[in-house]
Formats: sequence, structure tokens, C-alpha cells
Amino acid sequence: MDPAAQVRDELLQRLEFFRLEPRAIVDLCCGSGAGAAALRKRFPRARVVAVDRAYATVQQARRSQRFWRRFDCVCAAGASLPFAARSVELVLCSQVPPHGDDALALFAEVQRVLQPGGLLLFAAPDADMLQLGAALAHAGFVEPVLDRDVQAGTEFVYGAAFAGRAGRRADERPDEGVVPLSAVRTRSGPLA
Repeated sequence: MDPAAQVRDELLQRLEFFRLEPRAIVDLCCGSGAGAAALRKRFPRARVVAVDRAYATVQQARRSQRFWRRFDCVCAAGASLPFAARSVELVLCSQVPPHGDDALALFAEVQRVLQPGGLLLFAAPDADMLQLGAALAHAGFVEPVLDRDVQAGTEFVYGAAFAGRAGRRADERPDEGVVPLSAVRTRSGPLA
């Protein structure tokens, strides 16, 4: 099994620890789309959006879909998601940047799009656990749980945290240029 698949499977297994019925899920750094497909299977009533910054990767994820388990695909950077604030209940991210400032930018953006109490599950290769914990707290996440594991010879920090307060922070970017998930269209039209 390739390392990316091992990390994805570990994150998906960690969902067992949470009682969730999300309506909107983002698979950030989606890779081949296998994670988005697994999330769609696990939460059949949820809207799943696979997001990656590489256009070729998004296209690969789009092609990998099955007719009976479709998900949306969006090309965007994790630190600049095109979704409205508080529009998502679960974010899985298998490639959090290992450096403090980059991780902070990603966490702040995920905090913006998550509903209060929404869950972030992530993995960060070769990362400093203390820096990631500080970045989560600074971004407004609460109840973080972090641990280390080795996958395919690389040490990963795995984490879970809940989105904090509902109020908008002074450093949070406005929702200009973003759309609610319900407005994203697929070939068959808008999804509710």
C-alpha cells in the first residue's frame, strides 16, 4: 500500500471515535479521490467535496468517481478555500504543512469554513507537534488531540480538533468571492 493510502486509511479509521452525521464534508489534499469516495460511502447523505491545489490531481479525482458514489471536485489552495464561513461540518486533510506559519494559515482557513463544533482530522508529515498544537489554538480550535505514528518510514503527527467560537475574528478574511456549498454546481445542477 502506498504511503498516501496508509495515511488516508488511518484518518478514516479515526472517524470511528466520533459520532458524526455531517451534511457537508471537505476532503482537503484529496489526491486520487479515494478518500472522498470513502467519505461518500460512509456518509451517504452528506455532500462531499474533494479539494486539491493541483488541477491535474483534481481531474484525476473527478475521473476516479463511481456513478453511484459521486462527489464534487474543486481546485483550490487549503489556505484559501472558496466556501462560505461556517458551511462545513467535517474536514479531513492528509497533508498539513509541517511548518508553523503554513499550518497556521491552513488551520485559520479551515476554522473559518467549519461550523462551530465542526471537526478537523489531519495528518502532517515530519511536523513539530508543539508547533501544530499552538497553530490550532491560535486559529481558534478547541480540544485538540495530537499523536505521532510512523507510516512508510515517515513520522506523522495526527490530529483532531473542533472548531471553536462562532464569532468572526479580527484577522479572518471576509467571505467575498466565496460561495456556499449549496451553490456549487455539478453536471446535474445545484445540490442541496
